[in-house]
Amino acid sequence: MKLLGSFISGIALGTAAVFLHDVKFPFGLALVLIGSGTGIWMLGRAFAKKRYKFAAIIGWIGIVLNASAPGVGNELLVQGNTAGNALILGGFVTLVLAFLAPN
Repeated sequence: MKLLGSFISGIALGTAAVFLHDVKFPFGLALVLIGSGTGIWMLGRAFAKKRYKFAAIIGWIGIVLNASAPGVGNELLVQGNTAGNALILGGFVTLVLAFLAPN
């Protein structure tokens, strides 16, 4: 159950990142990156295992990469502009740092 809860938490963090990264750029992006990193790190602190962090990271990556691909109506939620590129690159760096941070 902890693993599933971590995965769902990662999905929630990724969904928030997708919808808030472009709000009042660069403040929304900073909020998203800090929030995602802190959320993943706190999961590791709460459950004391890195596998729960990894499950949340997989959920986050799945949502963000799915939102950056064209949908049925060719809509993009993460566009190829500065904010979108910064979300993808900065998000991966933030998640790696959160994963490597000690529990």
